[in-house]
Amino acid sequence: MSRMHISRNFGRSGSALLVALASVVLFFYSSVQAASERPRAGIGILFLRPAFTEQGDELTKLALYKSPGIEQIAQVNAAHLPSVSLSVAVPSGVFPVAATGKRGDWYRLAYDDAGREGWIEGRRFWEFYLWPDFLPGRVVNLLPNLRASYSKVHQEPRESSPALGSITPGQKLSVIEIRGRWALIRSEDGTRGWLRWCDGNGKLVILVEG
Repeated sequence: MSRMHISRNFGRSGSALLVALASVVLFFYSSVQAASERPRAGIGILFLRPAFTEQGDELTKLALYKSPGIEQIAQVNAAHLPSVSLSVAVPSGVFPVAATGKRGDWYRLAYDDAGREGWIEGRRFWEFYLWPDFLPGRVVNLLPNLRASYSKVHQEPRESSPALGSITPGQKLSVIEIRGRWALIRSEDGTRGWLRWCDGNGKLVILVEG
């Protein structure tokens, strides 16, 4: 009788332990998956667009080179390039990609999900902005499924600085200034402080609304 009682209790606690472990694993997997889906920021954002709307097919065969103008390594469709559209809202027919380098009129960017990179020559009707030039003055909010630390607003642009509060996904924030991976923001409720706009791996944690 006593043995049966112990066995039942062990069964209940064992089940609870399994549920707790499953929850931890699911949370960890969701966090890793969410991070892997977030786009890399690079040094800035390059908007690829056709010269005229009806000539969108001109972006279907873009040449990428090992070095600017030297040794073509790939030919890609702009629609298949790793995009930052998850974080930056754009009109149809415009393809926003992260540039990881710039040399004159040439831009280095990843051309597949494995992260392989090549150089592409810019065109007159394309637009490029470094993040510190692009983000100030825009309205952003946090992407969902982030670690809690990314929602904290700090007094200074560093993790060790005192936290002034937390931001919830969907809350609109006005960007005032960019300093490294930190953005000085002001929320609708008047909170003003520093928030991470990309993580330690250089992946975006914000959505730019306009």
